[in-house]
Amino acid sequence: MNTRIIRKFASFTPSKMSNLHHRMPTTFGPFPGPRQSFDGRARDGSGISNVEAFITFKAQQSDLASLLPPTFSFQKPGLEAYVSITAKRLDNLEWLAGRGYNLLSVYIHGVQYTTEEGGRVYRGTYLPVLWEDMADPIISGREELGFPKLYADLNISQTESTYSMIASWDGSKFAELSLRGLHTEENQDGMGSRRLLAPPEAGVDEGILLWRYMPSTGHPGQADVDYPVFVSHAEEEKKQQARVIKRLVAGEGEFKWHPLDWQALPTLHHIVARLERIHTLDIVACGLVEKVGGGDLSSARRVGSEQPSL
Repeated sequence: MNTRIIRKFASFTPSKMSNLHHRMPTTFGPFPGPRQSFDGRARDGSGISNVEAFITFKAQQSDLASLLPPTFSFQKPGLEAYVSITAKRLDNLEWLAGRGYNLLSVYIHGVQYTTEEGGRVYRGTYLPVLWEDMADPIISGREELGFPKLYADLNISQTESTYSMIASWDGSKFAELSLRGLHTEENQDGMGSRRLLAPPEAGVDEGILLWRYMPSTGHPGQADVDYPVFVSHAEEEKKQQARVIKRLVAGEGEFKWHPLDWQALPTLHHIVARLERIHTLDIVACGLVEKVGGGDLSSARRVGSEQPSL
């Protein structure tokens, strides 16, 4: 019996099934997650519940420039740019056996990256940081895709006309988002939250731009992985298009960062303090979108490479 167990285990080593997703600890075989079951079956995202609140505002490009990787730039040079802060609840996730989790994300719109070879331009929205309140999606998204995920306690409160999220770390509140006067938008045309988040004035929005980085063990300051990643909106929609079931606009929206100090936020202070220096010039949109279904982000690709970054 022991021999059979060993043989069955050996058949699931990375060298035997390299086309499946593997994460540490690899000796246990492929890792189940949002993009595959243990046996490699693709996940069904048709039943995912997605409720996302957002505030989109104008900011000075000078406040944002240092947050862009050196090879990224704004599509439209000028004094202003657009930023969105979003609070989201994902639920009924097959890979979590029906459970869900919360997210807090920062998006900078109207960003582009041009490849060194061939000069192909990727235009979209850059995601410098996001927080989630569950370890499993953080590990999966960081290791498989390159999303800049961090942990936080994210508490959502919602009524018919209000919405709020409070983000904290070990009891220290560092961010809060609130919407008031939520009401149904008159023209419900089936438009998804992606278009709501990216104002046309910001530029072309073809996908999400990321920068994937993994440090080299034993060599501080050096990287084993260091390259841009692009998640195509069009490719994601081919896999599993989300259906908007409710869209609300807010009469008033507010977002605050609380950088605190190093004692209160020993691992996050440098991030929150930097984000707090982004000044809001004008709020251009705020509201809430509820959708059903969604992709698994498996269209994420290393920019300039024909091979996927998964």
